[in-house]
Amino acid sequence: MSTSAKKVSDHHYLIVGGTTKAATTSLFIYLADHPSICGATYKETRFFLHTDYPLPSKYRFTDDVEEYNLLFPQCEEEQIRLESTPDYLYCPYALDRIAKFLPNAKLVFSLREPISRLISWYRFAKQDGKLPQDFTFDTYVKILFDYVDGKFENDNIDIEEKPIHEQYWQTLKQGCYSVYLKEYYNQFEPSRLHILFYEELAAAPSTSLKNLCRFTGIDSSFYEDYVFKVTNRTETMKNSEIHKKYRDLRFQLRKWTHDKPMIHNSFRLLRRTIEPIYLRLNTRPTQNVNMSEETRKRLINYYRNDVHELAELIGKTPPWEPFL
Repeated sequence: MSTSAKKVSDHHYLIVGGTTKAATTSLFIYLADHPSICGATYKETRFFLHTDYPLPSKYRFTDDVEEYNLLFPQCEEEQIRLESTPDYLYCPYALDRIAKFLPNAKLVFSLREPISRLISWYRFAKQDGKLPQDFTFDTYVKILFDYVDGKFENDNIDIEEKPIHEQYWQTLKQGCYSVYLKEYYNQFEPSRLHILFYEELAAAPSTSLKNLCRFTGIDSSFYEDYVFKVTNRTETMKNSEIHKKYRDLRFQLRKWTHDKPMIHNSFRLLRRTIEPIYLRLNTRPTQNVNMSEETRKRLINYYRNDVHELAELIGKTPPWEPFL
């Protein structure tokens, strides 16, 4: 092991993980606004993910944890450094690296009722052009079960020619949260882990953030008059190809400018002005997702045991109606 690999960082960190489609972007913004917290130059650094993990990023961990601190160029010494990469929950390499090299890190996991999360992922995959617009939710779920059962075949299905390990084919099994969280509870003291539920964050964001402040050890009064806005909501797009190009451009701009604060902040302000206009032009009213009773029962049966194991693991019952 190299000398740099033996280093650990003595900064304090708050890392938001958890499942995708569980308001982690909004949560990052709420936390980054707190004066005791300093956010990374872009929310989802993906720094500690394995090199082969199927998500792109400008930087990956290469035995030098100080490269991670380059993602926080504007942070004061006493501030808590914040980033949010939901997929850390699913990557054992990320778990090991955070445990080993960030001894002062605390982790927050945002979880969402697994069936509603799956519906949101289905909408997102269509929004992003990964699934055809006429692809039904029942068909999507059937393929996911076929994949889990090792019976996946896409010869006669009109989908993108993408590797089967792509995110949107992992969504069924990644809703079994206890399977992944057990590994974190094995390596971290419970005092360094905080579990929150998307449903509670959406219903009472002030309460959720005040609980997070107590966990983090910072003043919760900041959120008494705070205006909570939802960010990165999944929309129904009029033209998914245009939206895919827009997302790719946004990602590239973040990569190019993250270490150039003046340019990066200017682009961020510009995005806040332009994006609402763009979304008004390229979205249409979201339609309800139809799900057969057979599919619903199959999903409830699939997730039921895991939800019970999750409740036992974290010591509280998730507020998820299908499983109560």
